[in-house]
Amino acid sequence: MNKKMPKISYDKESEVMSIEIASAKSVDSDIHGNIVIDYDKKGSAVRVNFYGFSFDSFKNGLKAIK
Repeated sequence: MNKKMPKISYDKESEVMSIEIASAKSVDSDIHGNIVIDYDKKGSAVRVNFYGFSFDSFKNGLKAIK
């Protein structure tokens, strides 16, 4: 089985992390706070965007958990 790995990108200037699950065109979206989930015409998730994402804040949060 040949399964494609998700493509992860990050724009530091706009603080947006995007995870592309499939290379299909987005036709619908759900917004949950700073998270946007894009769906294709079959209703499958194709992309997840995290707005206001900071790796520094993420690392600090991990340190607080330890």
